[in-house]
Amino acid sequence: MTTGRLRSGLLIAVTTLLLAGCKEDSVSLPQPVDMSAEAVGFYCQMDLLNHDGPKGQIHLSGLQAPIFFSQVRDTIAYLNMPEQSHAVLVAYVQDMSGDVSWARPGGWIAADSAIYVTGSAMMGGMDAPEFVPFSDPVAAAAFAQTHGGVLRRFDELGSQEAAIGAVATPGPEDDSNIADRLRALAPADRTN
Repeated sequence: MTTGRLRSGLLIAVTTLLLAGCKEDSVSLPQPVDMSAEAVGFYCQMDLLNHDGPKGQIHLSGLQAPIFFSQVRDTIAYLNMPEQSHAVLVAYVQDMSGDVSWARPGGWIAADSAIYVTGSAMMGGMDAPEFVPFSDPVAAAAFAQTHGGVLRRFDELGSQEAAIGAVATPGPEDDSNIADRLRALAPADRTN
């Protein structure tokens, strides 16, 4: 009879552990925060309300406020950088589905659930190529038909050079121009 009690006790212990594990998995993530006049871009430190196009925000472990990004492409780039100082809890981007405009993007959606249009003619808040997020694939396809670009899932963005690569600036630049600018920034030679 003690074997039956032992099995029953073991079953209760395993069930309790499984339920505790489920409870940990259902820990609520931080909700998106509305941008205010104090919200500035993480990279540019500029007021985000003065920039058109969708924005992003990332909530980090140990920080009470999210960090904001002046465009979605910068959000994706941050998520793909190995030198982050805090664990990412959740990332949000502004939804361009529905009755929205480039000047007034929609509400926040989880970055990993969005469909993105990449390579469109629309430039982001910092006047660089943008990853335009949508919750509605039909709206994303309509946007791509109007503005160009291709539809991508979130997991397809990190491997793209465009997410973390340099953005080409308008106008021709040759290697000598870049070398001259680097020499101008270097400290003067102090070997007299």
